[in-house]
Amino acid sequence: MSETEAQLFARLKEEDPEFRRLAEKHREYDLKIGEYDRIYYLTSEQERKRKELQKLKLKVKDEMYAIMRRYKK
Repeated sequence: MSETEAQLFARLKEEDPEFRRLAEKHREYDLKIGEYDRIYYLTSEQERKRKELQKLKLKVKDEMYAIMRRYKK
């Protein structure tokens, strides 16, 4: 029986320090984006920062999935 994606994610978070660091960074970016989402009207600077955080979050997610693909093989 193969691991589900959620099971692999949980296992890697416990066993792989690099994956754990990336997961924590992803969560941090998500929380910061959430702070901007609670603001009714964003200034252009706030919007720029929010978009930058979204890009960083996506980059980290891509790195996490690359690690997960290595473990699936």
